[in-house]
Amino acid sequence: MLNKRCSKLLYEIMNVEGYMNISQLSREFGVSNRTIRYDLDKVDDFLKSSNLPQLIRKPNEGINYKCDSVEKGKVLDLLGEIDLDQYILSQDERITIILSELLETREYITMEKLSEILLVSRSTIIKDMDKVREWLLSRDLELESCKRHGVKIIGEERHLRKAALELLTSNVDVYKALNLIKYPKVSKSEFGLDKYKKEFFKDIDIPYIENCLHIAEKQLETKFTDEAYSGLVIHIAIAIKRIREEKDIVMEEDELKALEITKEFVVASSIAKILENRFKVIIPIDEIGYMTIHLLGSNVATSKNNDADWGAIEFITDNLINRVGSSLNIDLLGDKQLFDGLLQHIRPTIYRLKHDLTLKNPLLKEIKKSYEKVFYAIKQCANGIEEYAGNKLSEEEIGYLTLHFGAAIERSKESDKPIVNVVIVCATGIGTAKLVSSRIQSLFNINIINTASYYNLDEVLNNKEVDLIITTVPIKSDTNNIPCIEVNPFLTEKNINDISKVLRQYNNGHINKHKVSLDKVMDIINENCTILNSKKLAEDLAMYLSIANDFKRGVFEPMLDEVLTNDFIKLNVEAENWEQAVRAGGEILKNNDVIEEKYIENMINSVKTLGPYIVIAPGIAMPHARPDESVKKIGMSLITLNKPINFGNKDNDPVRMVVCLCAVDHSSHLKALSELVTFLGDKEFISTALNSNNASDITNYIKNKGEM
Repeated sequence: MLNKRCSKLLYEIMNVEGYMNISQLSREFGVSNRTIRYDLDKVDDFLKSSNLPQLIRKPNEGINYKCDSVEKGKVLDLLGEIDLDQYILSQDERITIILSELLETREYITMEKLSEILLVSRSTIIKDMDKVREWLLSRDLELESCKRHGVKIIGEERHLRKAALELLTSNVDVYKALNLIKYPKVSKSEFGLDKYKKEFFKDIDIPYIENCLHIAEKQLETKFTDEAYSGLVIHIAIAIKRIREEKDIVMEEDELKALEITKEFVVASSIAKILENRFKVIIPIDEIGYMTIHLLGSNVATSKNNDADWGAIEFITDNLINRVGSSLNIDLLGDKQLFDGLLQHIRPTIYRLKHDLTLKNPLLKEIKKSYEKVFYAIKQCANGIEEYAGNKLSEEEIGYLTLHFGAAIERSKESDKPIVNVVIVCATGIGTAKLVSSRIQSLFNINIINTASYYNLDEVLNNKEVDLIITTVPIKSDTNNIPCIEVNPFLTEKNINDISKVLRQYNNGHINKHKVSLDKVMDIINENCTILNSKKLAEDLAMYLSIANDFKRGVFEPMLDEVLTNDFIKLNVEAENWEQAVRAGGEILKNNDVIEEKYIENMINSVKTLGPYIVIAPGIAMPHARPDESVKKIGMSLITLNKPINFGNKDNDPVRMVVCLCAVDHSSHLKALSELVTFLGDKEFISTALNSNNASDITNYIKNKGEM
């Protein structure tokens, strides 16, 4: 164990950008250069004995420490508590504490008071204020000064809350921030700024809010990832504090109406009632709307929601896979796991972008380093998401998308090997879990039977036959004596060695399992029996055998040229407004006995309720509604308009082409949709469709793949 000075020395080096030289450290800690060198040797011995990276020493530059977020967490856990009165705060830490004080009080505070809190001179505080102003301005907030009263923060309530959330989770993973504020005493380092994060919520019952979110998970039939879960808890805690101070969120009426039709709004309303009783506050409907936005923007691990804009999100997802694959010269269109994972991830991403919600990505540096080409390919190709959401993707968001593509690339390298049953547990989301599982599976003979959130682990262990758990976060719950290995998301040499040791035990005779192909099992049954329900049989077999359910046979997935025939195309249609245009496309589907009248009304109501999201690209609209009983089979119709029509989408209006889509489920139309995406990105196809007077010109173009 390190002494207090060595602990503070290591912490200081860890949290400084670049290098610190011996003389700097000597002045800061008030000891000789020689003592600092001895202390650095002790720190290195400590790191080496803990199997952690050692200090980097460069002549003429100084000392630095590089580690990933998992390793940094381990260092903090090992350091123990430090005497706060003896700890010397860096400027960044002083700025964090000043901001914490200002956001906590929201009233004027004097330079003298801040000087007293931080144990530094008034002149030092005045210098720090320049950085404080800069931080606030970049977040649409200002610092107001008043003689004899001091300074205070002013700005819109939503910006104030966003700043508070960012500050609370700065320099620490969001789920660690929750643990920090949740427990009065924690068995890890309590450095200067940490106590302010705790005090921020000293009068809020955090465990009670957590219980409310567990209720929300059950009502939504979903599981929040650890990071989304922790972020929601902190957001609700901030909201309760602000409501007590009579500082409420105000939401536009149209936006609130759009939110009121969602299941998340119903759940947020029920949770609000519970919170009102516990915290003795009245939660206004605007606050419930804001809570709904956060629920919709949570990156959930599993979801059964059916969104009215599912078709548009599928289109965006398929377009992104197509463009990124072309950029990297890799065919990823056949990877359904990639499509499903992205589809699930992009939905909440769009809500976050629309409402300017921040999502931290503690693995961003490692992702950019490990998948640099993939990261920048996505950055160049993700404009479809940005245009639809009306906001730019942050690098954190691009990092999470990169994990999905990285996992797909790793999957393409896998080989079919006999393996043991493994569950992967991650805290940062399903994308990270899939990345870890793919990297591990490419190295070892193991069968990844599930990827799970930390909160979902007990449920998985109860329903699956598991031989080994591999996790990126510490697991404190009972694992039924199943071996558990904690790893870095990008697998260090030590991680690989630890996994190898456990797997060697199995290879030496502890178990003897072979990979089971569900397709093969279904084939054997089909040859000897009559199967009444293939889907249900596949689900039950997968559960009993503890294998992934990848059985997809028996589902008809038509090609585009089988769906979009001459009978489904009408050119130079006359329409006075967007509703008439949608109705004209819907009538083609109805007249061909693909849909009932109700589906046309559903398409129109979707636009009235959610806005012109159906205008998916410049000049192109794709009306659709949820699959329901009014759809008889998969169908597409294409019409061109004699006169361009505005649908209300300022970026992509006016519309010249309308493609109506209907589906019986959420997957069987994907092959045709994928082809459609490709053609709608083909300028020659668009030109052919808009300038043609004959439907055969379009269908022939599709059949010949543009080679006419």
